[in-house]
Amino acid sequence: MNYKLRPYQQEASDIAVRLLQKSEKPFVIQAATGAGKSLIIADICHRLDAPVLILQPSKEILEQNYNKLKSYGIDDISIYSASLKSKEIAKYTYATIGSIYKKPELFSHFKYVIIDECHGVNPRNELGMLTSFLKAIGCTKVCGLTATPYRIVQKYVTEGNSLYYTATLKMINRIHPFFFKRIAYRIETADLIKDGYLSPIQYFCDTVDASKLRPNSTGADFSDESLQMFWNEKRLRRIAQAVEYSDKHNKRSLIFCSSIRQAERALALVRGMELGAEIVTGKTPMKEREAIIEKFKSGEIKHLFNVGVFTTGFDVPQLDCVILARPTMSLALYYQMIGRGVRKDPNDPSKVLQVYDLSGTVERLGRVETIRVEKEAGGFRDEVWTEVGRADECALFKFFVKNKPKFYEKHKEE
Repeated sequence: MNYKLRPYQQEASDIAVRLLQKSEKPFVIQAATGAGKSLIIADICHRLDAPVLILQPSKEILEQNYNKLKSYGIDDISIYSASLKSKEIAKYTYATIGSIYKKPELFSHFKYVIIDECHGVNPRNELGMLTSFLKAIGCTKVCGLTATPYRIVQKYVTEGNSLYYTATLKMINRIHPFFFKRIAYRIETADLIKDGYLSPIQYFCDTVDASKLRPNSTGADFSDESLQMFWNEKRLRRIAQAVEYSDKHNKRSLIFCSSIRQAERALALVRGMELGAEIVTGKTPMKEREAIIEKFKSGEIKHLFNVGVFTTGFDVPQLDCVILARPTMSLALYYQMIGRGVRKDPNDPSKVLQVYDLSGTVERLGRVETIRVEKEAGGFRDEVWTEVGRADECALFKFFVKNKPKFYEKHKEE
């Protein structure tokens, strides 16, 4: 094998292999962004020496991690994904659940399953497909990997005779029907920074009045309407000023925006300063996106605006500035945005990631390196904490429900 594991990667692999071989209960390896999950997966596959199905949340991440695994010297590897126009099965097969869940007979020989970005397994959607598929192939040995083992859950709660709709951050092993029950190993961001595996982070935060931001109907984040009002002309100019400052002090900057309209307006201001910048959104054609990313990596483009694209699977070690130009209620999204820049730059061992927060997110959620999962005091349940306090099991908002929906009454009777 063409790689050498770090001590924590070896420990994670040891635990995963042991549990996969001896246990039949799905578990999670929590590995911080930049910890090298692809190396951990490669070592697990190599040591199991048996067919392993590796499920990915999207075709982009699938293709990237497939190429990484192949670069480590593993050859008996394939992709089974309709969107990537590849339906091959090998000893180690990368797939998306949507491409395979109706074809369990093709995968009945797989004894082990690894689920990457397992926090994305939605109990209302993907989990049904996943559990049905696993049952059909007779697989009970499942390892999930994620940097953020929690997600926002919406639910109805009653207080007296009143009904409210709420959104709450919950650990994935505390979400019904409890598919993942155990966090078997944790690799935290703060430890990797302290041990020199990730770049230290320096924050520059604006004082922001976010009092007029409102949650959207799902409660997962702020509404589009309130975000559009938040980004007035003065704040748009502030984005341009931050990019101008970064141009003088950083190698690359990645700017996270909340809407295409906001990003395009800020980009126009930046280009008016004759600074090299581009934009990528979910509507950008794949070939154009890939060309822009290559120019960003080479330094031909120094500043990259994006809208909902580069929150996972974006690996540019030269990136040393992240500009938060979108407020968010989501701890996981916030973590993933800053996580794009924490990787060490092999050509610059003194790299310090600079975060320009124009959105008030750092003040609201705490510095990323203070996010941690730990056991409750005197108990066994996992909790999520940051420097501003406990982040999970606390309602992010409460909407009063005037008219109870019909399905609520049905659920109540059951």
